[in-house]
Formats: sequence, C-alpha cells, structure tokens
Amino acid sequence: MKNIKKQVAQAFLIVFVLLVGATMTSCSDMFEFELPEANSKPDLTPPSANFKATGTTDYLTFTFSNLSISATTYLWDFGLDGDGDGEIDTFSTTDAEYTFPGEGIFTVTLTASDKLGVVSTFSSTVEVIEPIVPPSIYPEILNGDFNEGTSNWKPSSFTGRNTNAFNASSDGDPLNYDGTPSGSTKTPGAKWTSSTSAGPSLSSSTRFAYQAITVSPNTNYIIEYSYAIKTDKDDIEGGDRVLVDILDGWYADGADAEVSTPLVQTVGDEANGKGNFKVVKKVFSSNATGEIAIWIYAITNDELYVDNVKVYPVN
Repeated sequence: MKNIKKQVAQAFLIVFVLLVGATMTSCSDMFEFELPEANSKPDLTPPSANFKATGTTDYLTFTFSNLSISATTYLWDFGLDGDGDGEIDTFSTTDAEYTFPGEGIFTVTLTASDKLGVVSTFSSTVEVIEPIVPPSIYPEILNGDFNEGTSNWKPSSFTGRNTNAFNASSDGDPLNYDGTPSGSTKTPGAKWTSSTSAGPSLSSSTRFAYQAITVSPNTNYIIEYSYAIKTDKDDIEGGDRVLVDILDGWYADGADAEVSTPLVQTVGDEANGKGNFKVVKKVFSSNATGEIAIWIYAITNDELYVDNVKVYPVN
C-alpha cells in the first residue's frame, strides 16, 4: 500500500515539474520581445535637416550651407536634370553649390540621417532672378574740346613740376567735338613742344594734363581723342608721340599720378603734318571703384597737338 502511494506521489511531482517548466518557458518567450537589445541606447538626439541658400556673383549659382544637427550623412536633391544625363541632380556632400539653368522658382530638398538610420528631410524654394543692370555712366569730360584753354586739365598740385597742363593752341582739330565739321581751319586745342616734352626732355617744365572722372565700376569703356604731329625728325628715341593714359584712381599730387601704373595706355605716333588729325580709340575696363583719371603728355622735339578727348561706355 505504501509503495502505491509513493509511486503516485512521484508521478504527481513529475507532472508538476513539467507544468512549471512549460509555464516558465512560455513566460520567457513572452518577455523576449519586450526587452531592449543588449547595450542599446535610445536615440535622444535624432537628426534635424536644415540649410541656408546664398546667391553668388553669378545670379544662377547658389551655395547651400548645411545647418543640420545630429546627422552623419546627407543627400541634396535639386529636382533638375542639369547635366542632361536623364537623372535628377543629387549630391552626397555636407555643403553644396548648384548652378540653375535659368530664372524661376526651384525646390531644393536635403535629407539628413544618422548612424541609427533615423532620417530627417527639409525642403526650401530658391528664387532665381536675373538682376537688372543699370545703364553705364556716361562721363562728362569737362573742356574735352579745349575751347576753354587749360581749364579743368591742370593737376591741383605737382611736386617737382609745374601744374600747367599744356600750351593752349588755336591749331586744334577742324572737326567739332561731336564729329561735325567746324567750317574753320583754326579751332582750340592742346599743344606740346620740345620745351614741355616728357621722355628724354623731362624737366620741371614738362607738362601733364589731368582730369578725374567717374565711370561705372568694372565696365568696358572707350578712350578716344584726335592728335596731329607736325613732323617726326627721328631726333628723339622712339619718335615723336602723344600718350593718353587712363589712371587707376584719383591723385591729388601729379607726382603720384606720374609714377602710377595706368589701366590702359594709348600712343599716337603718326606724323601726318600740322592740322592733319588722326583719331585714336581704345577699349579699357574700369576699376572696382569707378574713380579713374585721364592723363595726357607728349614726347616730342617738334609740335604736337591733341583735341576732342572723350570717354564713353562700350555699346
């Protein structure tokens, strides 16, 4: 009888153990999906995409400064097929630069993601507008026809030299300032001789004409004038010639203007005789300030004349 009871008790214990084991296994399975991965941490600083677009001197080209936070990889989408390869232009760079095909409003999208695969997207529109270019300044050359003698052509000061600009003359260009015939063989002009020459004859008596003018910055202009050389005796190195420079700035002292490097220099050296004027034209680019000056002098052992000095924009 005792053996039977003992066997029943052992059988019951075995069943109980099996039931408890099964229950614990079921509980383990249930909690397996609720526990976080070992050593994992929550993403407390997810990425946030952002950028700033800035125009450049080329109105079609913009730079894009990446302002995203907590991101490690970036993808720029410009929504255009700029290179014509059949694919939308995208760049995997931190910052970007892009040249748009023309005027319009374009949407740019930046996708930023971190190492955990969390993604943030930011889009903004860029308006591309071709700027209006104002008309170029057409400078007024004061006394450009020398009808008022040396007025407006004298340097205000000149260390080591005199401020007389040239000799006033009645042997100027027979054409008026506007190019029409004057109807007279005698018109005012500017004159240089051996005593007022530069070059080998440079002295305190050498004369330089100077006039400061304002033009549009970084713009193409033309310097124009007419000149006549009475004779060329081959008695001066390089021959008789007039030099008309455009100086890079304004100068209070003629001595500083004399040693400066001009934006452009023109030379008239054909000796066609007194009264036979030849026109010189030359294109130059103005500087960044638009402050330039006309600088005229001669190298001659005879007589040389200048008239109708003009500066005007190309086109």
